[in-house]
Amino acid sequence: MKIQLSVVVPSYRRRDELDRCLEDLAAQIDPPSLEIVLVLQAFPAGAAESVRERFGGRLNLQIAEFNEGLGTGGARNEGLRMSSGEIVAFLDDDVRLPAGWSRALVSCYADPKVGGAGGFVDHPGHYGPMRNTAYRILGITSNRFKIDWGGFNIGPAFNPPGVHKAEWLGGGNMSFRRAAIVGVGGFDEALGAFWHEDADVTHRVMKSGWEVVCSDQLAVDHFPSSVNRPPLRAQVLERERTRVLFVWKAIGDRALWQARYASRLALHAVAMSVVGLAKRDPMIPVNVIKGGWRGYRELADARRDSAGRTGFANNAADVSVHS
Repeated sequence: MKIQLSVVVPSYRRRDELDRCLEDLAAQIDPPSLEIVLVLQAFPAGAAESVRERFGGRLNLQIAEFNEGLGTGGARNEGLRMSSGEIVAFLDDDVRLPAGWSRALVSCYADPKVGGAGGFVDHPGHYGPMRNTAYRILGITSNRFKIDWGGFNIGPAFNPPGVHKAEWLGGGNMSFRRAAIVGVGGFDEALGAFWHEDADVTHRVMKSGWEVVCSDQLAVDHFPSSVNRPPLRAQVLERERTRVLFVWKAIGDRALWQARYASRLALHAVAMSVVGLAKRDPMIPVNVIKGGWRGYRELADARRDSAGRTGFANNAADVSVHS
């Protein structure tokens, strides 16, 4: 049987979270022909066999094990390389899915012009209405997935109703037609271990001529794991460092793009000052500026790495694959 949908789930030492995600995938209602591709990194010996014992009877599993972390882009590229579906979805291991997620996802591709589809990622119990409203006012979130005048990718605070065009998709809940993502070379690993590889690949798929959509039927719940998650001050430093390369890709062909980026970064630092105040951590806004400046200084090298690196080069890490 030809695989219609491959779901790639990279995981770095998160066994409990991965089990819950796989339970949701096994419980999909009227699923399409489905393949689950797991990229296990730094798991203890025997992890793949344990996963297969529990889920092998309910899911069509492809599993690769790596002794070390590959970075988000690298792990997703490895999953893409292993997958065989006409549509390839990417999930974070700490999301929970509604029972009709896979069926709704495939339906988005009934239109042959659609090359990518995804949905809202909610954070139950974490972001209330007051915080969502404040983030919207501060420009940290938007009413849809968009890339703004300064090249910043910002997403919705609420699940946007219906199906509408998106300018980027969140990596924890996104998918692509195989021809679309392979056609742009997969994820750009030069962006670093994490951040912006999702917005970047979506942007490149869109620039290559495909439509990208967001559907309210594809919303998932995200319960951020504490495993392998640095503090917010460290996250913002890396996020702003990697953002510069993405901004250059998004608006670098426009006049005065550096000025646009710098102005947007300054506004973002002001907004994150409010977040830092609420969290009693003054390093949060400081690291916004520090990360942006570091990324700008490294931009020439990052551009060379990005131009010279293919997402489908052989990975030198020690790996074992289980079909």
